[in-house]
Amino acid sequence: AEEKANTQLLLGMSLDSYGRYLLNINELPAAQKMYEKALQISSDVQGETHPQSVVLLSDLATVLDAQGCYEEALALSRRAAQLARDTQHPEEHMVLNNLAAILMHKEDFLQAKQVYKEALKQAQQKGDAASVQHIQEELAELAKRRKGSK
Repeated sequence: AEEKANTQLLLGMSLDSYGRYLLNINELPAAQKMYEKALQISSDVQGETHPQSVVLLSDLATVLDAQGCYEEALALSRRAAQLARDTQHPEEHMVLNNLAAILMHKEDFLQAKQVYKEALKQAQQKGDAASVQHIQEELAELAKRRKGSK
């Protein structure tokens, strides 16, 4: 049973990697399918609250967001953020960053700013310099979009 679970998890990790590759080359519907399968495996084998399942849920939301499916993306991203908070996920700041990006794309600028600031604070506390820089760049983009929408 353990060997079967390990084999399934390996498949899930492979699907996740392939999904990331497809996302990078802008094959979004195919990437979505890979993330859905990877998430299903991770949730079935490790549970919905496992750190890998939470990241996959957030990644799936990002793929949906990239396809313009904002409502579905927002629902999944909010769920991932809640699970990350509840489980004190080590990547919570990146899950929040993804949520903020979706909020920005939906033009909910006020809430996006609040979530980005929370993500930034967490990234700073963790000493994650690359994430701090990325989130600061996202906040600058948000400021530009807010000006453009007025």
